[in-house]
Amino acid sequence: MSIVIVVWGLIRCGIFALENAYLLNIGMELIGMIIGFVLFVSCVTDIQKSIVDTQMFVWMIFAAHAGLFFDAVSWMVDGHAAIRPLIILINTCYYLCAPIQAYLFWRYLRIFLRRNSFYEKTIDRMLNYGLWISIAVRIINLFTGIYFTVDNAGVYHRSRFFFISSSYQGITLLLALIAIFQERTHLQKVQRLIMYSYVIVPLAATILTIRAYGLSVGPASLMCELLLMYCVVNVEQGREKALAEQDMKTATRIQANMLPNIFPAFSNRTDFDVYASMNPAKEVGGDFYDFFLIDDDHLAMVIADVSGKGVPAALFMMVSMILMNNTTCIEGADASPGEVLTKVNDAICANNSEEMFVTAWLGILDLRTGKVIASNAGHEYPILKGASGKFEVMKDRHGIVIGAFEGIRYRDYEFTMERGNTLFLYTDGVAEATNKDYELYGIERIVNTLNEDADATPRDLLRRVKASVDQFVGDAPQFDDLTMLAVKLS
Repeated sequence: MSIVIVVWGLIRCGIFALENAYLLNIGMELIGMIIGFVLFVSCVTDIQKSIVDTQMFVWMIFAAHAGLFFDAVSWMVDGHAAIRPLIILINTCYYLCAPIQAYLFWRYLRIFLRRNSFYEKTIDRMLNYGLWISIAVRIINLFTGIYFTVDNAGVYHRSRFFFISSSYQGITLLLALIAIFQERTHLQKVQRLIMYSYVIVPLAATILTIRAYGLSVGPASLMCELLLMYCVVNVEQGREKALAEQDMKTATRIQANMLPNIFPAFSNRTDFDVYASMNPAKEVGGDFYDFFLIDDDHLAMVIADVSGKGVPAALFMMVSMILMNNTTCIEGADASPGEVLTKVNDAICANNSEEMFVTAWLGILDLRTGKVIASNAGHEYPILKGASGKFEVMKDRHGIVIGAFEGIRYRDYEFTMERGNTLFLYTDGVAEATNKDYELYGIERIVNTLNEDADATPRDLLRRVKASVDQFVGDAPQFDDLTMLAVKLS
C-alpha cells in the first residue's frame, strides 16, 4: 500500500515538476520500499517454515520501511503551503523512525548474540528510557522547531540544532558496535562485516545528510543493509537451525532404537506377552521403558520418567537406562530391585551437577511362579488385573526419586500374578494428559479404559489407552511424554 501511495503521489505531483535531487531521493526510497516488501515476504515464509525466529528482524523492516515512506512523501509535499500542518506531521513521523530503528537493531543484536548479562540489561534499560525521551523531544519539536521548521510557504528548513536529532541513534549504534566487537570471535567473518556495516553505513549516511542538505541516502542505505543482513546473517542462521533440526531427528531415531521396539519381543515364548510404547512430547523425550530376560525364568521390567524435557532429559534418560540394565544384569536372577535402584541412585548422585532426577519402577517377574519383586522410586502406582478379573490400582510403597540424595536405600515389595493376569505400567504423562478445558485424564479414566476389555493383549490395551487419551485431549498440545508398558502372564 505504501509503495502504491508513493507512486500515486509521483503521478499527481508530476515527475518532471519535481527537482532532480527530490526525484533522486524519492527513487532511492521507492527502491528501498520494494526491497523491504520482498524482505517481509521472505521473513513470513521463514516463519511458516519454522526456519528461524525473525520476529525482531520483521520489526526492523517495518521501521525502515516507515522511514522510507515518510521521507519519500516529505519530498513530494515540500513547498505546498496549503498543507503546511501535514508537512510538519509527515516530517515528525520521519524523525520518529530513526531512533526506533536504532533501538530495534540493538534489541536484535542482543537476541542474535545471546547477550543477557547485567551489563547488557542495564544498557537496554537506559536505551529504552532514552528512546522515550527522544520521541518526546520530537513531539515537542512540533511546538518549538528545535530540529526543523516549515515556513508559511510550506518549505521545510533545518534548525540550528538539527544535529541533535541524530544523537540518540548515534549513541545506540556505537554501543551496538562495541557489542559486535566484543562478540567478534563468535561470529563468522562475513557476519562480522555485515554487522559492522549496518552500524557504520547509517552513521556515515547521517553525517553526510547533516553536511549536504537535499541528499537523503540514509533510509535507502538502511534497507540495503537489512537486505545484506538477511542474506548473510538470517539465512546462515536458518541453515544452522535446519542442520540442528536434522541432528534432532537423528537423536530421535537413536533414542527410539535404544528402547526395545521389536514386537513380539520374545516370539519363541508363549508363557508371557509384553508390549510397550513411548510418544515423546518433543522430538526426544525423558521417559523410558525397558524389559529383558535376566535368565530363562526371570523378566525384568522398567518404566521411568526423567525430570525436564528435550535433549538434556534424553541424555539423562539414556544414562539412567543403561545403569539400570547393567546393574540388574550384573546382580542376576537373585537381583533385588531395591538394591539395584540404590546403586543406580548412588552412581547418578556422584555426577549430577545439573541436579536432575528420575522416577522409576523396577520389577522382576518369576515366570514360573508369577511372583514379582519390585521397588518404586517415586513413580506412578502400577495397575494390575488380578483375581477379580478387573484392573485395579496397586498403591505400593514409594521411595524418593533417584538423583535427589546420596545414600538413599530403596525397599522391595512383593505381589503375585496369576496366569491370565496383566500388569500395566505408565508415566505421569498419561494420567496428567490435559484437554483444552485443563481437565486431567486421570487414573480413573485409565482404569476404566483398561477394563473395557480387560482380557485384551498388552498391545491392544496400550493402543486402546492411547486412543482414549488422544480423544480426551483433542487439539490441546501434548506437554509430557506418553509412555506405557504392559505384561501379561499366559
